[in-house]
Amino acid sequence: MTMSKTNPAAWQKLSPVAIIYFVLHFIVRFVKDGLINVAPAFAIWVTQVENKLFWFISGASILAVVLVIYAVLYYLNFRYKITEHEIVLRKGVFKKERVTLNFAKVQNVNLATPFYFAPFSLVNCHFDAAGSSQQEVVLPGISNDYANSMRDQIFNYRAKPEPADQQIELQEKANAPDLTLANFEVAKFGLMSGMMFLVLAALAPFTEQITDYIKQDFAAPLTELIANSLNSNEHAEIAAGTIIVLSGIGIFVLASVLGALIRFYNFELSLDKNKIKRVSGLFERHQMSLSINKIQSIEVKQNWVAKLLKRYTLNCKQINNSHANTLKKGQSLIVPVLTTEQVGDVMNLCWDKQIDITNVPFQPIAINYFYKTFALYWLFPLTIFSAIAFKPLLNGAWPLLIVLLLAGAGLSFLRYKRFGFYFDGEQVFTRKGLIGVSYKVFKGFKIQQIATTQTPPMRKQQLSTLRFQLASGGITIPYLPTSHVNQVMNQLIFLAETSKKRWM
Repeated sequence: MTMSKTNPAAWQKLSPVAIIYFVLHFIVRFVKDGLINVAPAFAIWVTQVENKLFWFISGASILAVVLVIYAVLYYLNFRYKITEHEIVLRKGVFKKERVTLNFAKVQNVNLATPFYFAPFSLVNCHFDAAGSSQQEVVLPGISNDYANSMRDQIFNYRAKPEPADQQIELQEKANAPDLTLANFEVAKFGLMSGMMFLVLAALAPFTEQITDYIKQDFAAPLTELIANSLNSNEHAEIAAGTIIVLSGIGIFVLASVLGALIRFYNFELSLDKNKIKRVSGLFERHQMSLSINKIQSIEVKQNWVAKLLKRYTLNCKQINNSHANTLKKGQSLIVPVLTTEQVGDVMNLCWDKQIDITNVPFQPIAINYFYKTFALYWLFPLTIFSAIAFKPLLNGAWPLLIVLLLAGAGLSFLRYKRFGFYFDGEQVFTRKGLIGVSYKVFKGFKIQQIATTQTPPMRKQQLSTLRFQLASGGITIPYLPTSHVNQVMNQLIFLAETSKKRWM
């Protein structure tokens, strides 16, 4: 990084090593966005074009040259400066952009050290702001010391001094031992997450080619090999099919586990004054800092795999800038795999009150929700199916209908039982799920909007659906008693209007 000694606010250049970052960044963007557009052409190339290796090498070489030239031009046009209250960027090759980010709007300053920056003591500095996700501010290839000083400058900007008793409390928390996760535990997150299903979705367009390859180059030789040992073609085909299926599952599980390790390798979590710090990553040591007062809600999840492993995933959510109700990368702090005791420890770090979110005395919703869910999603569709397939059911297929009805009743009842709501006068706790469970907690004064809805049958039954809109997204709890909903609404509106605390 080139820095002006006479004027720190002058336009500055990045280190030339940043060209590597821009090359890799544009490659990733091409893979994520461009491959979707060229997928039809790629499918034609796989199935129709001869001399595939020659054309692949030629195309890849041309693409590599174009990306390198574009990255160099992008680096030469990239300038930034840091003033007393904002970050200003100038960037672009064909389309020139000027981005200004005020310190007051910065939520996090995250530092990442890719393996290719480590020998030069350089980092990528990511600024997450409460604005458009399209205007992400990243300074790649700046010195680690300068990045840390810049982060301190931003966090100290307009910072208010804490009361003496709160400083003591924060200091006690700062002295608490850091949380570290063994990589064996991190690997479990690969089993708990849905990464393997993302791999399957990516391979879906090439199912036919993959199937043909497995049949010709793998299944046939394997069946022949097994048949020589078993002297039975039928048994050999069954055994070969079983081996192929189990091998495929093993490959997807391994890919998911490796993905978890690459992201959360040597996971560390600590509290420094009022900021949570997380460091993790195999090829890129990513350091994320999150101010506690900017946490909008905390979610603790346990899907069916995590339930078998007796583990939880915790997610500290910030402001949601996306129209799709999802957070962009860097706007949520995820702790991938925790035991029940560790959930309590992390909650104590991230929250100013000691709570055990898995043992909250939740109020159940009305059983009318079970009746509605079962009737609308199971009984009514199966009734129509019975009318269409009346003859097959009379000819002996009726047990299938009974099985489906019982399955629907069981799933509807589980869904109903998972819902729960609790309000202690300051904090709101919610619970939902099916096989797994998801707990959420947020502070009442951080509510952006609160609303209730009623259908005519619900109005007659004196029930209401309660919906909270937070800066981190929406939360809905159905079929609560209307009298309780009105009481909670009045208390929460009073909290939101009278609280002097900062919500971000």
